[in-house]
Amino acid sequence: MVDVPQLDSRIRVIHIITRLDRGGSAQNTFLTAMGHDKSKFSVGLVYGCSKMMSADDAALLRTDLQQLGRAGVSVFHMPALVREINPVLDAWATVALWRLLRRERPQVVHTHTSKAGAVGRLAAWLAGIPLVIHTPHGHIFYGYYGTVGSAIIRLLERLLAKITDRIVTLTDRGGQEHVHYKIAGAEKFATVHSGIDLARFRSVQVDPAVKRKELGLPPDGVIVGTVGRLVPIKGLEWLLKAVPQVLAQFPQACFVIIGDGPLLGELRQMTSKLGISLRVVFLGAREDVPECLAALDLFVLPSLNEGMGRVLLEAMAVGCPVVATRVGGIPDIVADGTTGLLVPPRDERALAEAILTLLRDRSRRAAYGEAARRHVDGRFDVETMVRRVERLYDEVWHEKHHAT
Repeated sequence: MVDVPQLDSRIRVIHIITRLDRGGSAQNTFLTAMGHDKSKFSVGLVYGCSKMMSADDAALLRTDLQQLGRAGVSVFHMPALVREINPVLDAWATVALWRLLRRERPQVVHTHTSKAGAVGRLAAWLAGIPLVIHTPHGHIFYGYYGTVGSAIIRLLERLLAKITDRIVTLTDRGGQEHVHYKIAGAEKFATVHSGIDLARFRSVQVDPAVKRKELGLPPDGVIVGTVGRLVPIKGLEWLLKAVPQVLAQFPQACFVIIGDGPLLGELRQMTSKLGISLRVVFLGAREDVPECLAALDLFVLPSLNEGMGRVLLEAMAVGCPVVATRVGGIPDIVADGTTGLLVPPRDERALAEAILTLLRDRSRRAAYGEAARRHVDGRFDVETMVRRVERLYDEVWHEKHHAT
């Protein structure tokens, strides 16, 4: 790609992200860093911190850092790199990243998510890095900061796009949304689907009845579940609002929420107010997510916005039919009426009706589940994702090289 005098002849790439946690963007970044061909790439990863990190996320972080070290990835902790907007810390993080990049001299800087993308791309530009790639993992153009805040975010992204060689979206729809908001022209975007450890999900051997007993779930009920961070953008309040409507017609249904986050207390209170506490189980963050997914009859993702919905791939990989909202890149992943059902966001009635449609029809659930498994198989694995990212680095470098 580029000849930089150094003892190590491999291409040096540094990934930058604010948080390494259980979120899809963090796991995508982690798996990419782990999966790079280390005979061709010397890999570094910069991560910041989160003041909201739970004990479970802290334990996962320690495990991830150990795995990265064993895989030969250089890890740099930068406490000033935070997800929240903080002008003082943001300025300090930019300077610290500039110093690190000047010292490490990577040929490629690959930033992930909006905040790390802003600070990291600015630092890379100041440091004169030859190739700057950014993966937003969705976007924050609406649904996060209100009308004025969203307009400011879009303006900043347009400016940052000018110092970015390629913006990687998780679905074609994601790139189209960026173009719609005039972040950059279509030629600036490339699609690389998220990848999951398909072997891990394919190899799940679990007796649903046994797993349900282990989790304290009713053995004769129909289990509807979701997995994710307990944060507003995941739309879990709309799922809970749908539960009474489902139970009114399908009283044997039981709902499972796997994950942790700042809304846990609020969501528990909501189940009490709605009178559904006995039919909604909060399991917290778990390491056995593939086995839990395999024990479900139906998976639901009620998000208000998603870059792609990585957990949908995981549910589909174990043959679980899905109900999800028609937002972000989800329609590119879920084939409505074939692998699951799509509904509008913030619509508990539509969500309840879609859930009931599949709960009433066992054969339809089975058909959707099998179609979901086939849809994911071979298309969304980690190996495919990482090799595509590596080819993108090479393609974009040669575009720049031949253009000069």
